[in-house]
Amino acid sequence: MMDCQRCGQRNVLEIDHVLPDGTEVKFFFCHTCEEKWWDRDGVQIDLTEVLDIVRRHRE
Repeated sequence: MMDCQRCGQRNVLEIDHVLPDGTEVKFFFCHTCEEKWWDRDGVQIDLTEVLDIVRRHRE
């Protein structure tokens, strides 16, 4: 179970997702403070990077 990086609570939703190019990412959402973040291979990434990967696959 993941702790929230902002408030430290354990009330975090984790969703595994595979992007169209096969990249595996995880989306996290804290139910306590509503912090959201993405992770790829154990490294936090921005939503813009996730969207860029999806966009590149559509081209």
